[in-house]
Amino acid sequence: MQPQEVSAELEAFIREEIGLSPKQPLRPSDTLENDFGITGDDADDFMGAFSKRFNVEPGDFDFHRYFEMEGFSVWPFSVFTNWLHKRWGIKKYNEREPLTVAMLQRAIDLGVWETERLREPKMPPEAR
Repeated sequence: MQPQEVSAELEAFIREEIGLSPKQPLRPSDTLENDFGITGDDADDFMGAFSKRFNVEPGDFDFHRYFEMEGFSVWPFSVFTNWLHKRWGIKKYNEREPLTVAMLQRAIDLGVWETERLREPKMPPEAR
């Protein structure tokens, strides 16, 4: 299996868990939150089922790095911080790291969630 390929077993699991149509493509770059709308309690349930199904140890997995909690709304606060971000380049409060299908596959391959090893590889500046 190439590094960016998704195993048939992971693909079947994702399709079953989120109800993704067989006609809809599933790409390694797809994100659980942005592409599939998985967040809050659904994300918690998904990651629990994923960990159990594929025997992936939680390691340093931090739910809040990737997902917002169910019903967590900081709309007035986020409007203000988004304004600060635009005005002075301050990081947005509600920014989350994308959790991709490729990261799930790498976690299966490793057997543990190790954030630094699962993140998308960054190209060195000279290779860009």
